[in-house]
Amino acid sequence: MDNKYIEGLNKKFLQLKQEITHLLSGVNRSGHSHLQNYIFFAHKPVFSFTEAILILCEKKKSNAAKVLLRALFEAHIDIIYHQINESEQRLAFSAKRMFDERITILNEILSLIKKYPNLESQDETKLFNSTYLTKALADQDTHRQAILRANPNLNGTKHLQDKAKLCEKGEVKNSEPGSFERMYSLIYRQLSPVAHLNIEGLQEFVGQDEYGKIFFHDGDNGDFIATQAVGISIALSKDLYDNKILTGEQIIIIQETEKFIAQANIQFQES
Repeated sequence: MDNKYIEGLNKKFLQLKQEITHLLSGVNRSGHSHLQNYIFFAHKPVFSFTEAILILCEKKKSNAAKVLLRALFEAHIDIIYHQINESEQRLAFSAKRMFDERITILNEILSLIKKYPNLESQDETKLFNSTYLTKALADQDTHRQAILRANPNLNGTKHLQDKAKLCEKGEVKNSEPGSFERMYSLIYRQLSPVAHLNIEGLQEFVGQDEYGKIFFHDGDNGDFIATQAVGISIALSKDLYDNKILTGEQIIIIQETEKFIAQANIQFQES
């Protein structure tokens, strides 16, 4: 494929994003469940990351796009995981874990300024101030305790690999067997090094020609990266309908974008 594929894919995606965003702007969220609200608020970052990935791929900077795709894969697995079973319990567990992590971070900063007093701010509105940190810790723990009172028997997992396996067991509609565990493998086997820019990640930017001369590059043509990103946005668009956040028939651009990708894949295989 050449850059015309990504240009065409971007055009389809932007239409999808525009139509979904317009429909969601008229949604009345009163009475929505926690799951519906979770998926509703997920649409903006998912579409934003997808758009950024397409921009990077058009500029032939697919290595940088891989970092965003890694985050999209994680978000997609998370979104499906919270839908397929025990949604309220899983969402409550994830919310509690969010406050657990915030409390851990705040305690780490408090320990840091005790160890290095020169780092402490005298402004009580700043993060590195002990008074601010003490108040913030109390506030976060209040939220955490409220979740625990409302959900005495929390059930969930924080590990992405476990979430991927549970997605497989959930028999997600229109999902091929192994697709979620494949995503997990891509995240940590293929995309993790370039995200962290460790030794293996640095090698992603280096090539060698037939004469042994070293050269630097920003990645391949990005077709795979762009396609995967748009696929996740399509999946989220369907989730909006499946969970009754959007009602009625699915907008035509969803099927049109899927068809565009399928036809391009056939042409690619035949070329």
